[in-house]
Amino acid sequence: MKSENSAENIQGTGDGEHFRQIISDRRYADSALLPEFTRLYALFQQTGRRAEKLAAENDQLKTQLVNMVRSLDLASRIDGMTGLANRRDIMEKIEREATRSQRHQHPFTILLVDVDDFKLVNEAHGFNTGDDVLVELARELSRCIRNEDICARWGGEEFLILLPETSAVGSLVVTHKVLETVAMTEFKASKPGIRITVSIGISEYDPSLTIYDCISQADQALQQAKRAGKNRHAVAA
Repeated sequence: MKSENSAENIQGTGDGEHFRQIISDRRYADSALLPEFTRLYALFQQTGRRAEKLAAENDQLKTQLVNMVRSLDLASRIDGMTGLANRRDIMEKIEREATRSQRHQHPFTILLVDVDDFKLVNEAHGFNTGDDVLVELARELSRCIRNEDICARWGGEEFLILLPETSAVGSLVVTHKVLETVAMTEFKASKPGIRITVSIGISEYDPSLTIYDCISQADQALQQAKRAGKNRHAVAA
């Protein structure tokens, strides 16, 4: 009965304490099986330590993978040249803002900002200098907006600014600031500095239309500002 009870205890043991007790138990001191039992117990301990180490390494790798996924996702949302949000990221933010606008009846406005005659900058100074101008412009645009606003590179020399909880009329404060700041800035990408201007199309979101309609209206207003002489803004009708 004693032997059966010992076997039952061993089967129910998970931490090895009972095994250690057997090795130190004088009743088994002369058993021919004790050396083999001791060897197996040592292997049991080694395996346990390896398992703990592997579990810790697995947790560490899992954390690293999670962080890498976050980094990859962040990198896929940032324009590599300017460091601004890219088109994918700003579209997702506009979609969320449209949902919030419909739920709470808050307006929001989109500004499309395009460099006037940027082709001439590239032709006169080269594409590398042109890229440097865009990087500096991105920095200036970011300084013109509030913390809650978002400036993104829409493509080429075009930028999109999202103004949450702002009507088209309310957006004129930012619009005028952008126009004045850009016109007064001497971009240091080249010596002497380069002067540029921008044109801006403004469109306030209409819940009866899609966000693509809103962006299209901003683009039409931008083209209107270009036709009117550039270095100015136009509001979508």
